[in-house]
Amino acid sequence: MAKKTVNQQIIADDILRYKRNKLAQILAILGLVFNCLYFCILYAIPDSDMRKMTLGFSVILTLIILLMIFLSSEGVKGYNKKFSIVLLVIAAFQILRIFYYPLNGLINDSLKGIGYFGYYPENSGFYFTIMLIYLLASSACLIASAVLGWVYAVRLQKFQKKLDNGEISVEATMAAMDEEDAVAAEQARFAAEALAAESIQTDETNAGTAINLEAEQSETDGEVK
Repeated sequence: MAKKTVNQQIIADDILRYKRNKLAQILAILGLVFNCLYFCILYAIPDSDMRKMTLGFSVILTLIILLMIFLSSEGVKGYNKKFSIVLLVIAAFQILRIFYYPLNGLINDSLKGIGYFGYYPENSGFYFTIMLIYLLASSACLIASAVLGWVYAVRLQKFQKKLDNGEISVEATMAAMDEEDAVAAEQARFAAEALAAESIQTDETNAGTAINLEAEQSETDGEVK
């Protein structure tokens, strides 16, 4: 991929003012989806050790996390850096969750008693692995969303500051790019004309060479006779 010129970079930064950060939003939503898949397994486990007061607190905490992720997805979409920090905190919490219900369930062999797409494992290792994957995937998506949100937010913030200070002008940049395009088009025209002239000259040379060869062949045939 060719490196952008200074003018092209200014225009690309200016586009951010009118274009939302949808990729960061999608990644945050994916983090939310993986979190939902995790607690769908967790809250379906019928073991009595799972039915305690802490589980009720876990449900409330999960609902709060889901709400925060959704709000943060809207925040990073609008280039708000604060929500990138929120997503990083939630991503760290998702990793910490591995060491409570999933790990304790694996140690106590209590992650069983439900089916998963027709599969009924007799040990807790299967569900621990699935929940581990979901939590890590959720955390990875949230981190990626936070990083993208922060990078583009800082980029837009710097551009807006330069714009407000008069260091750059979008109108002047567009005029300069139009001039660059005109020069490039003129150079392309000259190059095309030069190539066409060279092609004609080559054809004429080849034609002359062919005529000379025919004449020489005719003389040779005459001498043989």
